[in-house]
Amino acid sequence: MWIFDRLFRKRDENNASKEERNAPKEKGLGDHLQYLNSLREPAVRLDKSREHKFSRIGGLPDVPDDFVWPSWKGKPLSFLCQLDLSEIPRDFPDPGTPRSGFLYVFYDQEQSTCGGHPKEKGSWYLHYSDRWRSVARAQPPKGLRKEFIYKRKHIRFCTVYTYPDAQDPRVATLGLSDAQLGQYEELCFLVFGERPMHHLFGYPSPIQSSNMGLECELASHGLHCGGEIGREQWTLLLQLDTDDDTEMMWHDDGRLYFWIKKKDLKEKRFEDTWMLLQSC
Repeated sequence: MWIFDRLFRKRDENNASKEERNAPKEKGLGDHLQYLNSLREPAVRLDKSREHKFSRIGGLPDVPDDFVWPSWKGKPLSFLCQLDLSEIPRDFPDPGTPRSGFLYVFYDQEQSTCGGHPKEKGSWYLHYSDRWRSVARAQPPKGLRKEFIYKRKHIRFCTVYTYPDAQDPRVATLGLSDAQLGQYEELCFLVFGERPMHHLFGYPSPIQSSNMGLECELASHGLHCGGEIGREQWTLLLQLDTDDDTEMMWHDDGRLYFWIKKKDLKEKRFEDTWMLLQSC
């Protein structure tokens, strides 16, 4: 990662005035890269693909004939994505991650919930099947508005390494300067380049608070329950970004974050996954 620090230093030198070049040099992010790299966590980036496999975002799901479309408060949920977990790359280093089965993700078509209250459970739904059966393209159910059938986008899985947000106490303790924080933000975004920030596992890319594990613990038990210990039980399962290709827009350029307890992920129990929505 030293190349990023050299790049940042060279760019800053070219843009600096004579007075700035003669001033004492501020430390760059490179002085902290060894420590920051030790905090990285693997993730599976979901990239646009020309190859048509099972995994994709948007469109209508491919389901067995006994599948029941989920609904909430009398209205069908929008289909977000279907994922074949066997497509997770072999080089993904976490041995506890499920490597088989099919995961379907749905969310309230009107985006009326953000995951901040226990009564909102049911406005998102994750369906998991651990066995292959004959599937066919589902027909949109009555009540699902056309604008909430998102455009289909086939995806491929790619192993990457994500960094914690700058709000994370382990990063905040470094006391990074404004310039270093800018460099760190660039480093975090380099993982995705110009792509939407869709991925499984790893660190979230928060728009607001990064303390989402605690939010999930509190909201899933009622706002008066949970606490710091409970927060550590949660891990990010899936992050879905606003995406022009699929015409997905989560409030104002927001993101959806699906969290799961670590023991539930290991045992492939997705029914208690908790969703949070953040936007600008």
